[in-house]
This record gives sequence, structure tokens and C-alpha cells, in this order.
Amino acid sequence: MLQANQIRPSISLWSSPVIIHKKKDDDSFPQPTTKELLHRLCGHCFYSKLDLKFGYFQIPIHEADKEKTSFITQDGLWEFNVLPQGIMNGPPTFQRTMHNLLGYGRWDYVMAYLDDILLFSPEANFQVNPDKCFIAVQEIDFLGHTINQHSIKPNGEKIKAIVDLPSSKTLKEANEFLGKINWYRKFIPNFARIAAPLHKVTNKTKHRRHEFRWGPEQQQSFEEFKHILTTSPLFLEYPDLSTPFTLTTDASDIGIGGILRQNTPAGTKINYFKSRVLNDTERKYDIFEKEALAIYWCITELRSYIGDSNFIVETDHRPLENFHLKQINNKRVMNWTFKLQDI
Repeated sequence: MLQANQIRPSISLWSSPVIIHKKKDDDSFPQPTTKELLHRLCGHCFYSKLDLKFGYFQIPIHEADKEKTSFITQDGLWEFNVLPQGIMNGPPTFQRTMHNLLGYGRWDYVMAYLDDILLFSPEANFQVNPDKCFIAVQEIDFLGHTINQHSIKPNGEKIKAIVDLPSSKTLKEANEFLGKINWYRKFIPNFARIAAPLHKVTNKTKHRRHEFRWGPEQQQSFEEFKHILTTSPLFLEYPDLSTPFTLTTDASDIGIGGILRQNTPAGTKINYFKSRVLNDTERKYDIFEKEALAIYWCITELRSYIGDSNFIVETDHRPLENFHLKQINNKRVMNWTFKLQDI
């Protein structure tokens, strides 16, 4: 790092201990969400992915701020000349730099998620890592997903890593499994129902973690997820914005959910699965309110995906037919109706 001019000797009054964090290969600048990024990638024939070489270390630090990055080692006190990894404002600072660098091309033909970008600008003097770059390919891995012109699916290596996990023996292992499987919940119908037994034993406060118990119910949920990952066709098709969406919702005593799809001449396109468990208050709702909540929640969650397109809502609860046009004698449901009208 010294030879690369990334650090220099320091006489700063600031000092932090060195903490090494194994890397996979209060500023609040917003990070783009995975949903936003993946949605914008539909319909293209070719993709190129560039990985910036030592991304953070290509961002110089203002001279007056270098002393604030000082750290102590057995060889003395040092400070960074470039943006260090692990600093609190590192990710938003880097994302802001990429945001400004890509300018008006953002979202149209180039996107960036930290140091993973789809365009290289020699004028900005950023260097890419050729070993991690892919140029003009028809299918590409991005943010744990495999993307092509027509659909998006989970990355095969990520799925294998989940399937290879053994049954959880500790709360930490159970949370690790839930975290990994949750990343692909949009591909799994009834995700919340299947995951409910796992949440039951992982939603522990700090003082109740010793109560963790992995029983038959959790093992069944664990195996059902693995079965889905290895046998079901896990992919979602990009929307055809010229075709209306159909949102089918449902509710149970455990959770609510919906399926967003399109009926096209080529067949049915599945665009998204959404579901979540009900909280303690919501479980006390009657069936009319639960089914209405399913409609309200799914529309609000998928609104950014649907955009201004027309869509049809399907429900198996007949009293809710055209409920947005009726005078409903239920303040809670009427409140959801008014909120939907403002979307």
C-alpha cells in the first residue's frame, strides 16, 4: 500500500486500530436497490460488466481530511491518501462519485452498483480489472442473479451454496440460511408461509437467544426450500409494458401474498412473487380485512415495478369485488382504499 501511494506516514492526532476484514472478490447518499437495477436490464441482447480495479483506492482524499483516516500498526502511525475500505462513509462516497461520473447516461445505457459498472470512461482515469470484465455477452451474472434478454434467475453458484448448507444447529446458522434464501424470495411462491417456522425460532431478543430450538417443523421448512431450489423452474420474465398485468392476491392466518403475471399470446409470464407473514395485530383481523390487506400491500410493494401500466387484481374473496368503488363499512379497509387512490 505504501509503494502504491495509498498510505503515507502520519503525525495525526487521530488514530484507529487496524481491523482486517476478509473481502469477497453518517453520509446517506442512496444506494440503488437491486430491484431497480435488475428491472432496468430487461430486453437487451448484449451485456457488458466492468469491475473497477481497487475501486475505493482510486478515490483520492482531500489533503485536510487525510489525518482523520490515520491508523496505528507495529510499524508506527499511517494515514490514507485514498478512500479506505471499511470507513463509515465509504460506500455512499463511492456511489456518489459513480453517480456523478456516469452523468445523464445513468439508467439509459449504464448503471453502477459501487464498483460494478457497465461503462468505462477513460477521461475519468478509472482503471478496470480485466479478469472480472465481460464484454458483449448474451447472459451475465449481476448482483447474485443471472440475466439475459428475456428473464432473470438466481445465480447457480449461489443456489448451490444454499443447498449445500447443513441443518442449523445454532441461531447464527439459522439466520445465515434465512438471509441467503431471502435474497431469492421473489422467485418462490408462498415464501412467507414456508419461512414462518424458521422465523418462529430466529425472532429472539438478545436475552432469549439461548432458547433457540431446531425441531421437526423447522427441518421441514428447511428441506422444502431446498426442494424448491433444486426442482422448480426458478426464473422470472421481464414485463411487456404493452400488456396489462394481473395481480392475484391471497391471505391466510399466517401471511399474505401475491403473484404478478401477464397473459401474452406466447403464454403466461410470471413477473414477481411477493409474500410476508402477518404480525400479531394483523392476525386478529377478520378474513375480509386480511384479504383487503393482501391487495393493499401487494399493490404498494409492486407499484414501482408496475409503473403506470394497467393491471387487474384477482382475489378469491368475493365481498372485495370492486371494493375500491364501494362504500365499505370498515374504517381500516376504507383507509387502505383512500391510500391506493393516492398512488
